[in-house]
Amino acid sequence: MSDNKPLAILIAETDSLVSMVTADMLTDLGYQAIEVSTAAQALAVLRGPANVRMLITGRSIVGDGVALAHLVHHRWPSIGIIVTSGAGAELQRALPPGACLLVKPYKLVDLVRVVEANLVEVRDETSAAPMVPRGVPPHRGSDLGHGVGAIAVPSTEPDKT
Repeated sequence: MSDNKPLAILIAETDSLVSMVTADMLTDLGYQAIEVSTAAQALAVLRGPANVRMLITGRSIVGDGVALAHLVHHRWPSIGIIVTSGAGAELQRALPPGACLLVKPYKLVDLVRVVEANLVEVRDETSAAPMVPRGVPPHRGSDLGHGVGAIAVPSTEPDKT
């Protein structure tokens, strides 16, 4: 990473003790842990300024953890997703592609292993994908007529509108 900020991990869990222990453990490992208890709160964090790299959500949070996992996968595909549940391994089929199921009860060492493995995948995916497609010259919106599809950049010309 180019900055020294710790990676942010969003924990969406209704059980406050599980959330607190998970957050403390991740903070001890050098991550920034953000705790919420509902899917709506999780979405508010994701829409905010925090650069969340991973979501750990309980299946049964208010708002449905599986639905949250699908929404995050669709809207923020670069965020790693871990869903925790006591439902069993059959829940894996209901999760979005790439999401990991961690069956409760789990050991903290298992959570750490899954988090670190998923963060490696997230880092690899984001470092491999260029931010701007190669070979595309930068354009001012006015260079393309009406500007649709152009990246707007500051112009040194005065505004004539």
